[in-house]
Amino acid sequence: MTIEEKIEAALFAHIVSLDFDDDVPIAWPNLPFPDEGESKPPTYIEVRHFRNANGRLFLKGSHAHLRQGILQLTVITPLNVGFVQATALAGQVAEHFPADLALFDQGVKVRIQAAPDVLSPDKTDVSWDVPVSVRYEALI
Repeated sequence: MTIEEKIEAALFAHIVSLDFDDDVPIAWPNLPFPDEGESKPPTYIEVRHFRNANGRLFLKGSHAHLRQGILQLTVITPLNVGFVQATALAGQVAEHFPADLALFDQGVKVRIQAAPDVLSPDKTDVSWDVPVSVRYEALI
């Protein structure tokens, strides 16, 4: 596996361990959601992964590089049902990724840099979306 795959695997494995009171489906990047022929569930979480440019910390190019990015988990709820559910779910997502949490995959350590940012909601034509930005780093 490449370094990028290992970082993503560590982050995504932690998402799978999210535990909500109600079953909240997850829309993964570049995978069909919902299953063919089904309509989207009223509440779900959309996963996006934004990689940042690598940082070179040492003189020798073969030494470890700082790899950073943002794991964006957006809580999507139906429009016109209030904000409480979306805010509560976003808070649970944020609590699941505390600052300094270390995630591992095949010898790669990914560290959550700071408490996640629960951002301002976005109202679309059909949903109320609350993004949660999880900033991470890996020195590899």
